[in-house]
Amino acid sequence: MATAVGTNVYGMDAEFYTRGTEAPQPRGESMVQKHIEKLQAEKEAAALEQLSALMPGVGPQVRVLALKEAQFSVDAAVNLLRAFQTQNDEQLKAIQKRRKKIKEAEAEAVAKAEAEAEESSSSSSSDDSSSSDSSDDSGSDSDSDGGKGKRKRGSSKKSSKKSKKKRKRSKKDKKDSRDKKKRKKDKGKDKAAPKTLTNSDNFGKFGIIRETDAAAKRSEFTLWALEVKKVDVETLQRTEEKELFKDYIEDYNTGTMPHRKYYNLELYERQKAAKAAAKGMAKAEKKEKSGALADEEALRKQREEERQKLAQERLQQAYEELQAHGDKAKDMREQEMLRLQMQVAYKTGDAKKAQKLLERLMPDEEKKAKGIIK
Repeated sequence: MATAVGTNVYGMDAEFYTRGTEAPQPRGESMVQKHIEKLQAEKEAAALEQLSALMPGVGPQVRVLALKEAQFSVDAAVNLLRAFQTQNDEQLKAIQKRRKKIKEAEAEAVAKAEAEAEESSSSSSSDDSSSSDSSDDSGSDSDSDGGKGKRKRGSSKKSSKKSKKKRKRSKKDKKDSRDKKKRKKDKGKDKAAPKTLTNSDNFGKFGIIRETDAAAKRSEFTLWALEVKKVDVETLQRTEEKELFKDYIEDYNTGTMPHRKYYNLELYERQKAAKAAAKGMAKAEKKEKSGALADEEALRKQREEERQKLAQERLQQAYEELQAHGDKAKDMREQEMLRLQMQVAYKTGDAKKAQKLLERLMPDEEKKAKGIIK
C-alpha cells in the first residue's frame, strides 16, 4: 500500500510518493527544459548552415569546432576561421594540393580498376567460348570413338546442348561488349562534335539569304564567284549558276566568307571611301600643320636675323661713338696744350705767339666772322 512521506500526518506538503519503503523515483525533464534544448539545437543547426554557406571551403568538423569556440555566433566563427586562414595560408595551400593529388590518384585507380574489370570480363567470356568449343570437340571425339550404348549417346547429346548454350552465352557476351565499346565511341564522337562545329556561332551573323535573294545579291555573288571560285558567272548555264549560288548561300548564312565585301559590297565600298576620305583629311591636316610649322620656322629665322642685324648695328654704333669720343678727347688734349703754351707766351711777353695760339683756339664760326678764315 502506498504511503505518503512528508512533514505532516496527511502528507499534504510531501514532494513525492513512494510504494512501501522503496526509494523515491526521480522526476523527468520539464517541458520548458525540452523546449530550451530544442531551440538551442535549432540555433546550432541554423548557425552551422549559415557558416557552411559563408565558408564552403572549410571542413565540417572545423566549422563545428569554430562554432563551439564562438558559442555558436556565426560572425565570431567566421572571423576566427578567416584569422586562422590568414595565419596558416601556406600550410593550408600545401594541404589542399596534397588532397587534390590524393583525389586524382584515387580517381585514376578507380578508372584503372574498372578498365581491368572490363578486360577480365571480356577475357572470361572468350575463355568460356573456347572451353565450350573444346568440350564440343571432346564430345564429338567421344561419339566417334564410342557408340557403345544409348547411355553414352544420351550423355553426348546433353553435353552438346550445354556447349550450344555456352556458345550462345559467349556470343551474347561478345555482342554486349562490342555494343558497349560502340556506345563509348559514339559518346566520344558526340562529345567531340561541338568542337568541330566552329561555324555554329557565326550562323546568321551577317543575315540569312535564300534563293529568292539572287537579284539583290547579284554583285556580291558575281564578285565572290570571280575571286573565290575563279568562275565567271556570265559564262555559266542557268542550272550551274543556281548550284553555285547555293554554295554562296551556305557560306553567307554560316558566316564563312573569306572577306566582308562578299556580304554587302555597297557597305564595304562606302566604308572604304570613308576611310580614304578620313586618311586624306588626316594627310591634309598633317600637311597644313607641317606648313604652319614651316612658316613659324621661317618667321623665327627672320626674327633671329633681324635681331642679329640690330645687334651688329648697335655694336658698330657703339664702336663709332667710342672712336668719336677718342678723337674728341685728343682734340681736348691738344686744346689744353695750346692754352698752356699761350699762357707761357703771355708770361714771357711773346705777344705774336700768344695771338697765333689764341686764333687756333677760336671756333671755326668765330674765325669766319672775324675773317681769319674764309
